[in-house]
Amino acid sequence: MRQREIENEMRKRSRRAVPQTHLVADYYRIRRKVAYPLPIRKIHLPEMQVEGIEAYPWATWMTWDLEEHIGCLGWAGTWFGDAEARDLAVRDLHGLTEWPCYRQHPIPDLSSGHAMRTMWTAFKEWDWLPDDLKSQMEGAFERHIDDALPLSEEMHGRFETVEDILNLAESHTVLHNIPFIGTVGLALAASAISHPSSTELFNRIKIILLSMLGLREQGHTECVGYDGYIMDFAATWLGVTSEQNRVDVLSHPRCTDLFDESLWLSAPGDIVSVAEFGDVEPERMPFHLSAHARISHMSTDALLGWYLSKCRLDWMRSDGLAALHAAPVPEEWAVPEPGGMDAHHAIVLRTGWDRKDLGVAMSVSNSKMGHVQNDNGSIVIGTQGMWLITDPGYQQYMKKREREFTLGPTAHNAPVINGQCQCRKLTERARSLEATGQDQYRARVNLTSCYPEELGLKEVIRTVWLTGNTLVVVCDRVIGATTNLSYHWHGHAEAAWWVDSNWARLYHNGSTLWIASPQAEIQEGNVDRLPGSRGHQTLSVAIDGAQQTVWWVFVLGTELPDLCQESSGLSVNNHLFSGD
Repeated sequence: MRQREIENEMRKRSRRAVPQTHLVADYYRIRRKVAYPLPIRKIHLPEMQVEGIEAYPWATWMTWDLEEHIGCLGWAGTWFGDAEARDLAVRDLHGLTEWPCYRQHPIPDLSSGHAMRTMWTAFKEWDWLPDDLKSQMEGAFERHIDDALPLSEEMHGRFETVEDILNLAESHTVLHNIPFIGTVGLALAASAISHPSSTELFNRIKIILLSMLGLREQGHTECVGYDGYIMDFAATWLGVTSEQNRVDVLSHPRCTDLFDESLWLSAPGDIVSVAEFGDVEPERMPFHLSAHARISHMSTDALLGWYLSKCRLDWMRSDGLAALHAAPVPEEWAVPEPGGMDAHHAIVLRTGWDRKDLGVAMSVSNSKMGHVQNDNGSIVIGTQGMWLITDPGYQQYMKKREREFTLGPTAHNAPVINGQCQCRKLTERARSLEATGQDQYRARVNLTSCYPEELGLKEVIRTVWLTGNTLVVVCDRVIGATTNLSYHWHGHAEAAWWVDSNWARLYHNGSTLWIASPQAEIQEGNVDRLPGSRGHQTLSVAIDGAQQTVWWVFVLGTELPDLCQESSGLSVNNHLFSGD
């Protein structure tokens, strides 16, 4: 049944692709679309000005979309014998082999990684390609190796062991996703033509990948979007490398971190809609799904089989669909237990994975990577396949109002103190995960060091409770020289709001989320669409800094909740919470 669904999805995509005369590259980060005439015979860098960015990575998004375009045509030609799809894939692959250079930047980069993987997949998997095209591909592989191998040597050639990287003072600076993905593309090209550099490149990838996994012990991550991007290419390499390399990587104790992130940070009722902490965008960057589909060929994990059975196909990339189509059927599935989980760059509390369930995730990353924002303590709340309280989930690259919305003081929902937001990622996870009763879980983090020292803060502690399928409570204890606190709670981008009797109500797709704080006065004017928002409306509230403890309550349901602050804590619908 699943294979039939995958085939139907691929047919639908190929039918959309067949009549296209242009490749529409969607530069959604800067709200631009470019129509590249097909076939594409070289990297074209549009001369459109992007404010604040001198050399915009135009080739990256173009090759993302080109890989998807050629992929759905090629797999339709392979699975269904679709002659028209085959002819168009051959045409566009011929164009790709003509590119004089496959990189935009002076390193093995993302565009070269995607271009090489696109050709390598066709070269290895589609036995109907004409001989003259395969010959041209071999020449393109050779040409790219001549061009990019010296750049790879310059960047990573000095590292002969994992320790050589991990012993660096700033190891993360040589473990960025861009050169790694470019190096995988380079290695695939070398392996396709049995180039003498193939063995060395495969060993280099292993060293870099094991270094990334090793550094995760210190909190290294680029969040689900970019961790998944890395692992998608890593999994492509794992599928063709030696058995020993596979064992060394897959047996690493941190190798399953990405799966933890994908699973635990998924919205209840929609497993592909992950929490948008940092630079994520689950629909635009579903590379982690492709990675899991590829890994399933090398794993007997029953939990992974269950996860992939729950994945919506419409968000998966075509290469992920192809991997899932060829994946072995698991002998058994295992369903994950609810509760509290460390998802590495976030702490998650959830009652389960069905639409009726409730989940809350809190960002807690200390990673030095740029795609991870200063958003520690920020929470998202999800049910019914969506995140009702959410986060922008990306960073706008252009230096305009939208960049401020995604990165500025109002971007996240940890308290803004005396007008200043967090400036560092230095979270302490004291008592970070606890079960405090039947169907109740608590997470607590110390955020003090995340804020500027000049604020003179002695303590900033955020505690979050999840109680059953209806209730999330947040307690912020802020001690120090404070005069005011401000909060910014972003709702789902398509949600509607209502304010009455000091309660805000967020309504979307039949779900009502009540929001209140006994320390806050909430009026209709507190709900607004902030400058730069793509749709989110935000509840913004200022609170007198003399309040050392601030409570926030989020209740799912149709009835007005019962809220009462007591000397011992807070009572919500007969549930008592203590801030101690």
